[in-house]
Amino acid sequence: ERASERASDGPERDAGEKRGAMGQILARMTRADRLPLIALALAVYRARSAPRGAPSLLVLVADAFAAKSGLLRVLGDVVGIYVAVALVRRVLRVPNAIRSTSLKSLKDDIGSRVVKVLKQVPGAREKIADEFQKMEEDLEKSLKQPGREQNHTLPTEGVSHEIILSKMQNMYDNEKSKWQEGWVSGAVYHGGEDHIQLQNEAFKLFSISNPLHPDVWPSVMQFEAEVISMTANMLNGGISTVCGTMTSGGTESILMATKTHRQWAYETLGITEPEVVAPQTAHAGIDKACDILGIKLISVPVDPITFQVNPKVLKKYLTSDTIMIYSSAPQYPHGIIDPIEELSKIAVSHGCGLHVDCCLGGFVLPFAQKLGYPIPKFNFELPGVTSMSVDTHKYGYASKGTSVVLYRTPDLRKHQYFTYPNWPGGLYVTPSTAGSRPGALSAACWASLVAMGEKGFLEATTGIMETQRRIKQAVADTDGIDLCGDPIAMIVAFQSKRFNIYNLADRLHKRGWSLNSLQNPASVHICVTLRTVPACDRFIKDLRECTAECLANPDEIEKGAAVYGMASSMPAGPVHDMLRTYT
Repeated sequence: ERASERASDGPERDAGEKRGAMGQILARMTRADRLPLIALALAVYRARSAPRGAPSLLVLVADAFAAKSGLLRVLGDVVGIYVAVALVRRVLRVPNAIRSTSLKSLKDDIGSRVVKVLKQVPGAREKIADEFQKMEEDLEKSLKQPGREQNHTLPTEGVSHEIILSKMQNMYDNEKSKWQEGWVSGAVYHGGEDHIQLQNEAFKLFSISNPLHPDVWPSVMQFEAEVISMTANMLNGGISTVCGTMTSGGTESILMATKTHRQWAYETLGITEPEVVAPQTAHAGIDKACDILGIKLISVPVDPITFQVNPKVLKKYLTSDTIMIYSSAPQYPHGIIDPIEELSKIAVSHGCGLHVDCCLGGFVLPFAQKLGYPIPKFNFELPGVTSMSVDTHKYGYASKGTSVVLYRTPDLRKHQYFTYPNWPGGLYVTPSTAGSRPGALSAACWASLVAMGEKGFLEATTGIMETQRRIKQAVADTDGIDLCGDPIAMIVAFQSKRFNIYNLADRLHKRGWSLNSLQNPASVHICVTLRTVPACDRFIKDLRECTAECLANPDEIEKGAAVYGMASSMPAGPVHDMLRTYT
């Protein structure tokens, strides 16, 4: 078919393809990272072809600008100043580039380039493809039920509601026992039958609603406004101007906060090459945000014992292009709260934003403070904090798919909005990434917060903090494993110097537990939820017994340990390819 189409198009298509090919060649040649190579090639060509004693191109250009024409002289001064400033800016960035380059990143870069070359070599290409095929098959077996019924095309006729719901009920029944019994780290944060039923009823009432049409569903707009207000009043630190918007989750909240700071920095400071500085323990959502938005992310090493970033070290990474410092309360891997009070002072003195990722802690830390736990300052009471991300679908106990991003002032928030006044379809504005959104999730979120109330959140936080304390103490008292830092909220992470920690995760998995494996360094964590509270004793018992088994067999390699061991030994490129087989 393609051949016949090509024949019917004739010479016009051939000419178009040639023009397209030339355009691609020119685009590749003029890429910024290749201009130095092109300049070097031109210099070599001139050196070999120009007659001896001929002036260089630089001299010829300088002579042209030094001509009698006043306009050319002015233009030459402008070009010279621009080049000098650009050169100084590049030189000033060298120390930061050196500091942010680790041996691992160099290994990843070199290894990825080698693998990329090998993929073009016959024989090696097929071998690499076979290995990735095996990895994909193993991953699929571990994630998907064997022998499951699959629908690859629409059924010829619609299936009855009874059959559909019966199949879905079977799936639900097969999966519910694990999370209901509290054997899953994070994932399900409340899980009570009455609470689930309330949200299901709220969802059903507003299942067709769309916040994009507030004239049709003004109630949904009210739900969202009240969710934002309730969240802001927990965290505003007495600052009445704090405001925000709802998003689909923590990652989108981080994306929106980063986009907002980028636009603010461009419009108020004229920054065109923005940078974000974040500890290495920051959530991968900030990596994704910077990747999407074309922002350079500077990762700052953390202390290998405390897993906290040193504010004095982080300050050295700031430049005139820094638009935002990223911090966490707490960070996901180890549950450590960054030194946000010190980072706030740095942000104020440097004149940049400070985002606090409070996706995990937003509905725990404020109530833990009220209960008397030693929680450091982390919210808008600190003058440098300009934005926060708070997940209502975690410890706000709402259905998955809602989060809140908060800003210190409406003037900063306005940079988040996308507006398009010239669209033929009418005046267009959206506060976040999506256009249409499920109003049912906003309704269910509102119902969750109102149903819990302050008293409910205080009771829930008491159970979570006490369970975290007991598990933390059990880890500290268990021979063979060590705590990662000093977590004070809902997460407990542990590592081992005496055996492969992933073997412990695998042994616990065989007993029914689903924990989170971490890397750099190799460790494992449990995120305590309301479901974990009644299962605490069982977890401590299994943790101690499985640790003893690992100590008795320190050289044994379980499946999970093998996967993470392989990933840590490979450069980033092949690991990227392996991860892309997930779906």
